[in-house]
Amino acid sequence: MLYQSLRLSCLILGLISSISLSHSANPLYFLCGPDEDGCFDEIAQYCSCTPYNTKEAKKPYCFDFNKLTCTPLAQVSDCPADFVYKDQGSCLAVIFQSEPSPPCRLTTKSYCLRHNTSICAENGLPESCIPFQSKKPG
Repeated sequence: MLYQSLRLSCLILGLISSISLSHSANPLYFLCGPDEDGCFDEIAQYCSCTPYNTKEAKKPYCFDFNKLTCTPLAQVSDCPADFVYKDQGSCLAVIFQSEPSPPCRLTTKSYCLRHNTSICAENGLPESCIPFQSKKPG
């Protein structure tokens, strides 16, 4: 009985470890679409992936209209109230989807790579987006 209980505990611990390791090996990204509707699997190659800011993503962001970037509000001293968005996903949606709603949805880096989606800088600067290029065999 003790052996079975110990074995079950080890199995559960192993599963938890593998889940947390796979999550850290596959970071989160915001997936933004090319229009107001967001991004869907069928058009993912026309979308953009922006790294999820683990420390600031759920806090307010400032949209810089002139630079087309999103910066955590805590790092901007003079953000006009009209350019403050509730979080990183909503702010990025303004850049790529022209509206804060729906916000850019969360996905993984492997999804972005698998769907040939452009990868952008964390601030969303459109010029920073690098189209994914698959390697040709041979």
